[in-house]
Amino acid sequence: MTKTRYEVLKYYPVTSPDELIGLSNKTLLEWWLSFAPNIPFKSDFDILDHIDLVSDIFLVKRLSDTDYEFRVHGESAHNIFDDNIGKTISTNGPETTEKEREDVRLARYYTEFLKQSHCFRNEGNLPFLKKEHIRFESLDCPLLDEDKNPIYIIGTIAILDDKNH
Repeated sequence: MTKTRYEVLKYYPVTSPDELIGLSNKTLLEWWLSFAPNIPFKSDFDILDHIDLVSDIFLVKRLSDTDYEFRVHGESAHNIFDDNIGKTISTNGPETTEKEREDVRLARYYTEFLKQSHCFRNEGNLPFLKKEHIRFESLDCPLLDEDKNPIYIIGTIAILDDKNH
């Protein structure tokens, strides 16, 4: 049986960097909130303005009502998700293995998430590290395409250590 790489324990909307622990998550939320009350466009985000986020960042694109493509994964994000850039997940995907079920759950979360107009904080465990109490915090923020549709999810992820609890 393949063990899940990450386990989300809770997720909820956030409106202030004070609700976050990880520095990269706080930084991304501050940037995103600088556009309030609007949602920023994907074209508003220039990675060269956010070099400090590179290792923790990820970008997902909605391809259809059910399908999502991983577009960018920084090193930390790649190590946790273990997904290749260009990989597609679907709410209608196969669910034979734990990894496939994990992908379907994530696609369903993305579908519901993009119906919101807020960033969401996710917190959970990282059982693949084979150490107890290793947790993560991630931030998911919607971005608009040029037609003002919420098509993209930009996010950051941070591993929390004992000092972060």
